[in-house]
Amino acid sequence: MAALDESPPPPALQLITRSRSHGIEVVPAPSARDENQTLAVSAALGAKRSIAVASPGAGDWVALGGGNAPLEVAATRGGARATLLDDTAGCERFAFSPTGAHLVTWQRPNPEKFPDGSLRVWSLKPGAATLARSFHCKVLNRGGIPATIGWSGDERLAFHAVTNTIHVHDGAFQEKNGTDQVGSIKVENMSQLAASPIKTAPYACAAFVPEIKGRPAQVKLFAFPPPPDGAADGQVSAKAFYRAQDCKLSWSPGGHGVLVQTHTDVDATGGSYYGGTGLYLMQARPKKAGEPAFECLVPLPKEGPVAAAEWEPTKGLEFVVIAGTIPPTAALYNLEAEQIYAFGNAHRNVACWAPHGRFLALAGFGNLAGDVDFWDRHKKKKVGSANIPCAVTYGWSPDSRMFMAATLAPRMNVDNGVRVYRYDGSGPIATKNDRDPLYDCFWVPACADRFPDRGASAESKARAKALKATPAASKPQAYRPPGARGMAGGGSLASMIRAEREKDKGTSGGLKKQGQPRKEGLPVGAAPEPQQSRNAKRKEAARKRKEAEAAAAALEEATVAPPPPPAS
Repeated sequence: MAALDESPPPPALQLITRSRSHGIEVVPAPSARDENQTLAVSAALGAKRSIAVASPGAGDWVALGGGNAPLEVAATRGGARATLLDDTAGCERFAFSPTGAHLVTWQRPNPEKFPDGSLRVWSLKPGAATLARSFHCKVLNRGGIPATIGWSGDERLAFHAVTNTIHVHDGAFQEKNGTDQVGSIKVENMSQLAASPIKTAPYACAAFVPEIKGRPAQVKLFAFPPPPDGAADGQVSAKAFYRAQDCKLSWSPGGHGVLVQTHTDVDATGGSYYGGTGLYLMQARPKKAGEPAFECLVPLPKEGPVAAAEWEPTKGLEFVVIAGTIPPTAALYNLEAEQIYAFGNAHRNVACWAPHGRFLALAGFGNLAGDVDFWDRHKKKKVGSANIPCAVTYGWSPDSRMFMAATLAPRMNVDNGVRVYRYDGSGPIATKNDRDPLYDCFWVPACADRFPDRGASAESKARAKALKATPAASKPQAYRPPGARGMAGGGSLASMIRAEREKDKGTSGGLKKQGQPRKEGLPVGAAPEPQQSRNAKRKEAARKRKEAEAAAAALEEATVAPPPPPAS
């Protein structure tokens, strides 16, 4: 007899909301089988102004900050809390490490209040938080705390960006020989750091150097510890490019490579009001020892700005790109930057992967109409669509079966609320509209491995079949004057002029003179008969009338004239 599966059940799905009237609340997720549900509150976490959550593999911890109370770390399940020191009151910049073992906070420098530095790392344990390390940091790098200090995936190493250098520390900041620093990497003029999520040595990090005094911008990848057959500083790859004032570094979940999305305030080609963009792929490890790692400019599916570029979340061997002029094109690429599938053209600017990497939402949010397509990446098939207008934040549930979209302030100050849809776009199956203004909404993270990876269900296929059989409802049309109804082009001025030109065209294809229609029976190309003007016609009618009157008078005189006298 097979042994029973003793693995713990998956955790309950939860949402967290933050509003002005009710503060931070925990909301249980709805049932995917029911319709027209109202989301209810299960717990209140207090009225704080800022909130951060741990990564999916780090548990269900949330950090609560802002206001006059010290920063707190609370568990969404069970209610356990740990309060940090009193000087963390008012802190609004904080973030968790990858495994949730540490919390990083940053406050404005104050030598009297923070003599050891205002960038602090806290070690977290159940019910307790202790200060592990402090650093002097006047200003965070562009990108916030993750661009200033980051950990490897297993938190054995910590990378801290300082002026022109990356300091490498023990992940737990345990001192050895009087210091916790285990190495350093020299990077001149560095403005941003991104640590690789890889969990085995050699570890890696990426650094961005912006354009300075006419020199091109650069992104450099480093391995630590440096490979014995490589450069002394561990550099494995470097990419230089112009027109890159800012940069977004996105590591593959498996640490295989990094996507470099560049941006400039002004588009040199004049093709966009929103500046210029570029997309590059850099692999983290060379294919052969002693050679530089592969790097290239990603060939876009359509020429134009890059709207989104997101890695597949499980293995990180593929990524999706949305790029091009309106309507842009979405396409799937492999780790060699080769296009393997095209999703087609549509008004989309957001790509959001489900945690299991099976379902993909391609959405048009922001200044677009809110249309969303849901795709099954394994079958390369669209499983459904939805229209979600005015969505400000969005995300998949940890079990990849529900998609949440919320309208938040201050981006939208009216009609704030939360809507939950199924993975195929059907719904909304649950809503919550009684928190106005609503500031935040997101899923409580949980590891995707604790939930089964399921494909589309029979109910979803039945809903899709029924939707195809249902005739599409006619969309309301704009008002058109009676004379323009049924006219191609919607009755616009251009279409009316075009219709008049078509009406005046002859059979030969040339344009005829106004008011001179061709007489039936005349050969093609024959000159039409000349026509009189209105004034000439009036004079002709008056002349004919006078002639008729004169003829009538003569006839009358001849009729009533006396007979001639008889002959004598």
